[in-house]
This record gives sequence, C-alpha cells and structure tokens, in this order.
Amino acid sequence: MMRAVLFDLDGTLVNSLPEIAHGVNEALARQGKPALSDEKIAAMIGRGVAVLADRVAAASAPDHPDRDRLFRDIVEVWAESNGRGTVLFPDAASVIAALRARNIRVGLVTNKLRDLTLSFLKDRGMEDWFDVVVAGDDCPQPKPAPDMILRALSQLEVSAEQAVMVGDSRNDALAARAAGVRAVLLTTGYNEGVSMEDWAKLEGFDAPYPCLSAALKTLCGEEE
Repeated sequence: MMRAVLFDLDGTLVNSLPEIAHGVNEALARQGKPALSDEKIAAMIGRGVAVLADRVAAASAPDHPDRDRLFRDIVEVWAESNGRGTVLFPDAASVIAALRARNIRVGLVTNKLRDLTLSFLKDRGMEDWFDVVVAGDDCPQPKPAPDMILRALSQLEVSAEQAVMVGDSRNDALAARAAGVRAVLLTTGYNEGVSMEDWAKLEGFDAPYPCLSAALKTLCGEEE
C-alpha cells in the first residue's frame, strides 16, 4: 500500500533553470569570466551546488575561475534572489493536494542546500506542503546516494516498499533504486544533458512521464 511520495524540487516541482543560470553567470561575472548558455548550465545541474561549481569551473577553460569563490558567490546570488526566477509547474499544487486528499504523506528530498530550500518554501507559501524536508546538506552524501531518501523514510516512519520517489534526473532514479524505493520519473527537468527517456530505458527504469499530472494515477497507486 502506498503511504508516502517523495519529490525532488528543481525540475520536478519547479522550473528553476532561469534562476540557476542567473546565479552561475553572476558568479562568473564577478571574476571577469564569460557567461555560459542556459543549455550548457542545464547539462551541469544535478548532485547539488558543490558539484555544479566544480562543473562550471571546469567548463570555463582555459582561464578557470576560483572554484571556492564561485561556490560562495552562486549561493549568495541565489539567497539574494530567493526564488524570484523560479516558476512552479502548473500541476504541482493540484497533484500534491490530490495525494494529501488520499492521506498519502508527502516529502521533499532535494540536493539544494537547506537554508535556500526553506527560504524558498516560505517565500512561496509552500511550508505546509510537506511532512518532511530533507536537503542536500542534511546527509553526508546527497543523491544519487540513498542517504537522503532513507532519512526521509525514517522521519515519515514508512518502509521503502510503501514509498515512491518522484524526480527528473538520474540522481533521483539511482538514489531511489539504492534505497529500495520505486522511482517515478519525469521529462520536465535536468538529466545532465542526457534524454531521460533514453537513459531510463537503458538503465531499466519505467518510461518517464511528461508532467506530474500524467503520473498522478501511479502516484496514487492506481496503475494506468
């Protein structure tokens, strides 16, 4: 019996690429480095801001920016913008409401840092959407390690067999598999520049859905 659904944030519940790209390019500009395209930045998203900073620094050849300063500046710009450039997907609220109406518990498991996550949720009036929030700096290893999902399950007091992880990337899928949780995947986000349809098929996951509302029956435990 389905008792809990865990959601990723960026690319799953919200389109955050414009804000992520703004943070990256503002941080690069502070070091006098050229901007990167949204497409290039989208291919770097996944595994949290520390890995993003690593990838941006590596991509800014031949004159690489200072990686630690880049990390600090990206976080600072995002904190200042506080989600203003991030847009909630139109079906996110209705899908979570439908789950709650069925007494299914809802969790947020995001590689975004906790302070940024909580600030964003508060600013958008989303604090009450989730029974538990597990952020990227809450565990020693972020997704694709299973640690964050296992922490959420423990706090929700549900077993892996009673939960689903919803995400838009390989990191969500692999973390779910490692935790023994079913993965429900979407094509709405950022899979490090790789087609989610192709990747899911190759790695033995169910075909991804085009949006949250298309996945709703599965999330409610009603297979189409």
